[in-house]
Parts: sequence; C-alpha cells; structure tokens
Amino acid sequence: MRELLKKVTPRFVLSFKRYIDKRYYRHHSQSFSVARELSKSTGIPYLALLFDINLSILKLVTPTDYTTYLFHEKSHFSRDQFLTTHRMSSLARSFNPEKYRPLFDNKDDFNRFFSDFIGRQWLYAPDASDERIEDFLLEQQTIFVKPFNLRCGVGARKIQSSDVTDVKAFCESARKDRLMLEEVVKQHPDLSSVNPASVNTLRINTVLDKAGIPHILSAVIRMGRGESVVDNLACGGIVAQIDLDEGVLFTLGIGGDLQTYVKHPSTGVILPGLRIPHWEAAKNMVLHVAGMSPQIRWVGWDVAVTENGPLLIEGNMRPDTRLIQLASQRGIYHTLRRYL
Repeated sequence: MRELLKKVTPRFVLSFKRYIDKRYYRHHSQSFSVARELSKSTGIPYLALLFDINLSILKLVTPTDYTTYLFHEKSHFSRDQFLTTHRMSSLARSFNPEKYRPLFDNKDDFNRFFSDFIGRQWLYAPDASDERIEDFLLEQQTIFVKPFNLRCGVGARKIQSSDVTDVKAFCESARKDRLMLEEVVKQHPDLSSVNPASVNTLRINTVLDKAGIPHILSAVIRMGRGESVVDNLACGGIVAQIDLDEGVLFTLGIGGDLQTYVKHPSTGVILPGLRIPHWEAAKNMVLHVAGMSPQIRWVGWDVAVTENGPLLIEGNMRPDTRLIQLASQRGIYHTLRRYL
C-alpha cells in the first residue's frame, strides 16, 4: 500500500512532506525551552505558549522567529507581515540566482568589482607574494584581517603590523587561511563617538524592481559594544533603525538578546535622534552599486562612513532578516514580495 501511494502521489507533495517533517520535528524540540523561558518572562501560561509556538512552526515560523519578532504580543495579521527565516530563504532564491553568488562570497572578487567604492587598500593573501605582504604590513601600522568565508563577523580582527615578528610564518598562515588584509577604516567622528573600538556600519537593503530600477527597502546602523572590533549582532552588537528620508535613528537600540537601549551601553551616547553623517551620499552610493549587478536584485550593503563620505564594506545576497525588522518590529515581507 505504501509503495502504491508513492506511485500515485505527485513528487512535489512527497518532497514537501519530507521537508515539513524534517523542519517541524527539529523546531518542535526547541519549542519546549522557548515556551518555558517566555512563560517566565511574560507570565503567559506555558501550555498556551507551547501550543501557539507549535502552531506557528506548522506555518514554517521557527522558534527563533517567534521570539525575535515578539509573536506572543502580535496579532495573526501582524505576524503575517514578517519576513521569517523560511520566507527569506524562498525570496532570496527568487531574487538572487545562486550562480552569481561567488561575486559576493569572494571578498577579493567583490573588492575588485566595486573597487571605485571600496575607499581603502586591500590585499588577498593567496594571490600575493611574501614581498607584497611584507610591503603591505610596512605600509599599514594596523590592518584588519578577514577570513575568506567570513560570516557574522566571526574571525575578523585587527592586528598591529609591529606584532608580526615572523613575516614568513605570517605569510604562510595568511595564504593557508585565505585571509583578506585590509587598511583599517577611519570612521566619521560622529559614529566613532558611539563606539570607537568598532567601525559602526550601516546596513542598507536595496531591491531592484522588474524594470531593474533600484529602491532602498530599509536601513539600520550596527554598533559594536565594548572592545569588540566588529559590530555584528552575533558578536554582541546593537542595531537601530534609520529613517530613510531624514537619516536619523528613530528606534531604540536593540541587541540580539532583545535588550533595548536608549543610550549606548559602552559610551552613553543617546541613540534615538542620532543623525547619520553623509546620509544622502550613502543612499546614492548603494543605489548606484545595486545597479552594477542587476542579476542580484536584493542585497544588504554594509557601508562605513568616513569624514570624506561613505565607502563600501561588503554586500550580502542573503540579508539578515533581523537587521531589517528587529529594531522597528515591523514586518516587510509583503513590501519586498511586491517587487517580484
């Protein structure tokens, strides 16, 4: 009987069932701890939360989505507005064909393609001789080191050139680990005052419509904390939403742990109302670079702002949905989907 059902059931139905089974049971196991923690912090009955979370899982909402976007406080209509993890993956495949991914994944290819907007010196270690790497170390007192497969800022660090005592060993290690060596960006003083240890970048999301015209979907500032040299949420960073017209922060800062901040916890700088310098120039830059790679229609651009204006750090073909919706707690799923 089972074999007969396999023969008469369309392949896509079986594939979808396997997908649902795999996703549901993986997330279902997380739902107990999530419901327990939420019940403690909100006072909502544990069983009610457990039921609601599992009902959401059946709708392809992960427990992380549920907690990140405070679904326990939202109506079903409000929940439907959010770009959840599953929806993000689906739309990213529709907007951005995988065959173009190397341009954004390979830091050296990215910097070369968008070289007019990088605004700093860089060197890709696997393509450089010992002499060239040594010269780069002599040229730059401090360098920023990025792993080839950098994700969420993990592994990125600053090093002092004077600390490299064995240049040959450093060269061999840099090639083996496929490191990108970059000049350290000197950010605008207004942004340095927020957190001087990290370059506090803007994440500006662009989307190309059917005619290939770029539009800015949303923007946030990412801020490092303490002595961290990166500003990623995964490394303890904070985000706040930027008003697209005014270039001013209009939300509280918020971390990956959902703790909110009126003032930056490291410097005391008041976040709501903070004005982003060179905002119009930053918007114009990302709209221009978005049109340079029209096959990739939805990109999250990381932008640093210096005293002389904005420069491009990197682009992300699978933008972090938390950076788009976390600070404002407003969903953009249907807005983005209209561009398809």
